[in-house]
Amino acid sequence: MIRSLKQKVFWSILLSAAGVLLVILLAINVLRAAQTASKRDSILDTALTLLWPESGAEGPGTEPGNMDPANEEPGKDRGRGKDQDGRGRSELLRSVSEGELGVMLVDAGGSVVKTAGCAESLEEETLSAIAAAALSDPDGRGRTNGWEYKAISVDGGTGISILDAASLRRENLETALLSLGAFAAACGLFALLAAFLSKTIVKPVEENTEAQKRFVADASHELKTPLTVIDANASVLEQSIGQNKWLDYIKEQSGRMSGLVNELLQLSNLEEDAAAGTSSERTQFDAAEAVMAAALPFESVAFERGLTLETDTPETLPVLGRQKDLEQLTGILIDNAIKHSSDGGTVRVFLESASERHGLKETPLIRLRVTNQGDEIPAEALPHLFDRFYRADASRTHKDNSYGLGLAIAKGLAERDGGSISVTSENGTTEFSVRLPAD
Repeated sequence: MIRSLKQKVFWSILLSAAGVLLVILLAINVLRAAQTASKRDSILDTALTLLWPESGAEGPGTEPGNMDPANEEPGKDRGRGKDQDGRGRSELLRSVSEGELGVMLVDAGGSVVKTAGCAESLEEETLSAIAAAALSDPDGRGRTNGWEYKAISVDGGTGISILDAASLRRENLETALLSLGAFAAACGLFALLAAFLSKTIVKPVEENTEAQKRFVADASHELKTPLTVIDANASVLEQSIGQNKWLDYIKEQSGRMSGLVNELLQLSNLEEDAAAGTSSERTQFDAAEAVMAAALPFESVAFERGLTLETDTPETLPVLGRQKDLEQLTGILIDNAIKHSSDGGTVRVFLESASERHGLKETPLIRLRVTNQGDEIPAEALPHLFDRFYRADASRTHKDNSYGLGLAIAKGLAERDGGSISVTSENGTTEFSVRLPAD
């Protein structure tokens, strides 16, 4: 339980911190992409007036390919190239290379008549495709053949700015890669912090749980002696005065109390083994034989209750594990199934070999399933069935001579052997399924 709690706290801290950082980095990248798009649009809007300063007045006023507005005659009006935003626009154009920006003039017939910048080096087929796309686009703005374009009306036809935004896209990619690297590095730091905080946060709970376990173990040990004395004295009195109902009550209740103490001690030992990572030595044995040996004593019990006990196991199933654990686990599940079966029902026990793949490694398993027909267990009760002293039906408390520790012990046995146990209940059938490693 403590290990599971630590993992939950660890992942809660890590995922929360990583989620916040991820949102921040995504916001940065979205803003960066928006800025890049705005810069691209500004470059396209500005390119025509800077490369052809007089395009809006009398058509192209420089020779095609003249990229430097400073070559114009002194005092000559250069349109928007000399206004108060001229310097800012020039700075804007420096963010792309000359090989990425160009302009062209298209006449009324759709033919390219003049080019400047990188447009001079493009093939006629590419220029025609860009011109056709720009002229047919209602907005005059778009992308085709890997080129961004913007078309505006000028004297003599239509001026089209074209841009290969590779450098701008590269900036976005660099920002994304930098963000990814920062996210990975931050997650590593968050993991270390989460590991430290999870231990610190869970430590009081762990100490309290350990104190409770020690109390249960110590109390159970201390109770064994007086219970033995009470039972022995009751037996001596019975020999002296004969059978007496009051002595029978004492012996019955002391026996039940002794059973409870033994179950608590076993459960405490299982939890200690799980916490320390130690357990009894694994040996080679026949799982089918162990299950049959555990089921045999319950045939008469099932018969007395009007039930049928059926077993379906292979003739032999050699495994490496702990035979006593499997026998006790099988006995607990069969006993629980018999107690909660409807009259005339059938309890079925299945044992089969299976496997589980983890990446390239395939692990052999055995699966033990015990089913019975009876009242369906509510869905909200299923997760608590393996808790100590829990009963789905509170009205059955003590009527079946148990205290609700059997399934908790079954879970402890399965987990100590490196396996797991689960339960389903639907359509009047309840099934407990145990998965155990076979080697």
